[in-house]
Amino acid sequence: MGESQRLFAVTISANRKAGMSEDAYHQYTSEIHSGHLKHLLVKNKIVDYTMLRKQHNTSGMMKDIGKLFPNLSSVNHSPYDEFITIVFRDIQDYINVQNDPHYRSVVGPDLANFADGPSTMMSFGWYERHVADGELVQG
Repeated sequence: MGESQRLFAVTISANRKAGMSEDAYHQYTSEIHSGHLKHLLVKNKIVDYTMLRKQHNTSGMMKDIGKLFPNLSSVNHSPYDEFITIVFRDIQDYINVQNDPHYRSVVGPDLANFADGPSTMMSFGWYERHVADGELVQG
């Protein structure tokens, strides 16, 4: 079993820019934007960087989502296209990411290529992991 440590996270609730298809958005964020960012996050001791993508109910396994929650029609669906979570041990580590010259010259400006900035929301808080890789996390 793993051991829990006190971690902090930011979750970014994001939408694609107007006129960009869902597939183009997902490809861009997964391949281009994350490619600009991943090494910078590792360099600055970021613990975790994940993306959760919303898909139309007709694509892939999403067509079966009703089997998970038979009352899903009564649940409010999030209007966001993607949720990005960045986890760190110290807030200064994430500040260092944003102050890095690569972030300022490449990563930050790249947001204009895919993101609907005005609709973006952020949540900040303590990050808790209770199960990791199929194992209980102690803590």
